[in-house]
Amino acid sequence: MSTASQTAADVMTASPRTCSPYSTVLEAVMIFRDADCGAVPVVDGGKPVGVLTDRDVALALAEFPDLVSRSVADIMTKDPITVSPDSPISEVEAKIAANAVRRLLVVDASGALVGIVAWKDLADRTPTCEMGQVVTEVLETA
Repeated sequence: MSTASQTAADVMTASPRTCSPYSTVLEAVMIFRDADCGAVPVVDGGKPVGVLTDRDVALALAEFPDLVSRSVADIMTKDPITVSPDSPISEVEAKIAANAVRRLLVVDASGALVGIVAWKDLADRTPTCEMGQVVTEVLETA
């Protein structure tokens, strides 16, 4: 299948592990370890309300001595950037670049989380020169 005809559903990780805003940071870190991932979507009632990344945790270490027992809501990135499963790859790439993020959440028509797309998922399927442009745009806006 050519990149031009692919959608977010074709490249996303379906049904990613999640946590709630009330989960502790330690619980989320255990998901990072067990699922071998660097981001955990934060959902409330099945709908995403944030994303917690390993970077969020690392940066919060200096601010919160009690970090492991704090709730995810204290340090998560709120209002995650989303796309629909039928969004073309070009739209996914554009949203990643425009928002200077490394991951997008994929939500269905009702707003429920169905997957996650990381820029590394795109890198495996996108010509090197196109992916280089996306990475450059992310780095320039970060």
